[in-house]
Amino acid sequence: YIQCFFFTSKLLISLMKTALTFLHGANQEESESFKTPGKNLTTALSEPTPGEVVSRLQAEILRKNRFVSAFGAETVESWGFDWNMLENSSVSFADSSRIAVMSQLYERLRKISRKRFDEEFSSLYTSFLTLRDRIFIVHEERLETVTERYFNKIFPGSNVECDAKVGGVQLGIKATVTLLSGERKKYHIKTHSEGRLSERSSAAKHVNPQELMIYKVLEYTGFGCESHFLQRNAEDVYIATLDASDDGNFNMFARASGHLGSGGDEVYGQSLWGNLQTIHSELIQNDWKSIETSIQSDAVTQNFVNQLSSLDMLTRILRLRDLLNNPENFGFVSKVGKYPILKVIDFRISDENVFHVNFEHFGGFLVGNGMYRYSDLHRAMRYVLHDRSQENRVRTALCVLTQTSLSKLHEHIDRAYQEIRGYILSTDVFADHISKLMEELDTYTQAVHHNVSFFTDKLQFWTPEDKLV
Repeated sequence: YIQCFFFTSKLLISLMKTALTFLHGANQEESESFKTPGKNLTTALSEPTPGEVVSRLQAEILRKNRFVSAFGAETVESWGFDWNMLENSSVSFADSSRIAVMSQLYERLRKISRKRFDEEFSSLYTSFLTLRDRIFIVHEERLETVTERYFNKIFPGSNVECDAKVGGVQLGIKATVTLLSGERKKYHIKTHSEGRLSERSSAAKHVNPQELMIYKVLEYTGFGCESHFLQRNAEDVYIATLDASDDGNFNMFARASGHLGSGGDEVYGQSLWGNLQTIHSELIQNDWKSIETSIQSDAVTQNFVNQLSSLDMLTRILRLRDLLNNPENFGFVSKVGKYPILKVIDFRISDENVFHVNFEHFGGFLVGNGMYRYSDLHRAMRYVLHDRSQENRVRTALCVLTQTSLSKLHEHIDRAYQEIRGYILSTDVFADHISKLMEELDTYTQAVHHNVSFFTDKLQFWTPEDKLV
């Protein structure tokens, strides 16, 4: 194993040198179609783009005879790959067929690497891993280019510095934008939910306009961060959100509640949920009437209850998931002299593709669960969304829908719709997909308008006789 280690290390260094030599001069920006104009950069016409360089390197590494030599003709033929396509350097590395083969090859080679340590396989596997790294670097550099051009356009004279994103499966980066005034803004940029993944093996799909609209609805209701949309093409659409700490000190709820069995910061937590600190984890030991009375006497607790109830309503109306039951996807912004403000930093859209809610969904709200598994939450959240009496939860939900920022939810939805509609119609890369994108956007908009009216109506006319057990 030691000999194998030293051999592989030397081979990796040699291959990296070869790759770097092959890629020399390939750091010029690719010729791309951007709606947002950027700096004038002069690129020699004779020099290949980084994408073209990687496509050529891929064709060289994925030669059929290399795999036949390592695994035998019968095995390679059984894989069913289109080797003519793989060896054609004019086919882009971003072609969906090539992406699929890269994913399959990676899984095969990764498993084999646990058993084979011979020189021929090690050489093939190491060059393949080097190729995957180069492909990822090109995607990341493209994202950085789009990001710099976008923020230089909306903030003229600003300086944009990009850095690696920490965590998450989607391809993304962080960007610090320094304005002419000296003010610094931090943005988190990632692909849309069906875009490229950081694991480098999946082909991107067209952007879902419903996802873009949700970001705007959350922003306009105050529960989301400032959001921007950037693009290279219909698949490579990126979502940039302003850091949640831009106007205060943001902490994910996981800090207070704990996550995956780890304990939370109860002192910090009490600054969020106030008198709900007295709730015992063993439900039978709680005096629910006393707890409800304590809510009415503490403004911090009332703020916590109202904010969670508001986001619960938004979650059900917009058909979101992986939100309130994931303490790393939301948190609170704390600021001296103000009550904590709930902010969403990530979410997923329901997989059901049925966006209109009905009596079954209202029943899920009444029992305090539905598809959200609120019964598994931290005790303070569980009380607000699950253990609290149906009468009190109905009263609070109706209040937040009619007396807070959600009272203008129909207006927020229309505003978000118009913004995403304008983005689709005015962006060249969507020209061949307008019909499909607008159909998806219109369908979703009609559904969420219905959902607002449905929940408001059912809450207004609910009586204790309608209680569900």
